[in-house]
Amino acid sequence: MGTLDGKIALITGGTGALGRVVSAAFVAAGARIVVTYVADHELPGFEAAVSKERREIAQVELTSRAAIDALVARIVATHGHLDVLLNLAGGFGAGPITETNEHELDRLFAMNVKTAFLCTQAVLPTMIRQRRGRIVNVTSRPALIGGAGVSAYAITKAGVAALTRAAADEVREHGVTVNAIAPSTIDTPANRAAMPKVDPARWVKPEEIAATLVFLASDAAAATSGAIIPVYARA
Repeated sequence: MGTLDGKIALITGGTGALGRVVSAAFVAAGARIVVTYVADHELPGFEAAVSKERREIAQVELTSRAAIDALVARIVATHGHLDVLLNLAGGFGAGPITETNEHELDRLFAMNVKTAFLCTQAVLPTMIRQRRGRIVNVTSRPALIGGAGVSAYAITKAGVAALTRAAADEVREHGVTVNAIAPSTIDTPANRAAMPKVDPARWVKPEEIAATLVFLASDAAAATSGAIIPVYARA
């Protein structure tokens, strides 16, 4: 038996380089997943990596509460329950404070904070009614310790960390847990291309992140809520 047998999991942004590894791990652990995506070009890699027998995909605008509500309603109508929300969707941006324009700040806020908040808001009524649920977010190391040249990204990911702790306090009495991981640099093709002189052996592997996320989504993590878990490897 898998640790997520019988669970229905909504995974936002689950078709990218990290997302497809995480999605495959959730399916391998026994979950049925509903994965949101934006870019069509990511679908072939996702479909090749994730068993089609226990996955569904949905193209959803995650900054629209109405669109998210419609998706959640469809999941509950089809499956009868929703057990896990994994907020993988997000974005990155770099640049000094003096060169970060308002549009970039708004973009990162929408991709990182707004999507996580709206998805959490949409699933909580179902999870509270069920008296069970797991919400898992992804923040970042710069959100916890800072870092030059990534201020806008860091403060929006810090917002995700704050959301994690606040939501955990709100739902503590309802059988719902809310946690987050804070990865360092992830070993993806894009990061290898962007940083060719850095040794990727020091970076955290997508599979290592996936294992932590599967645990936080499982019944075994029932006693853990409001945690921000560093996943740094040797980076």
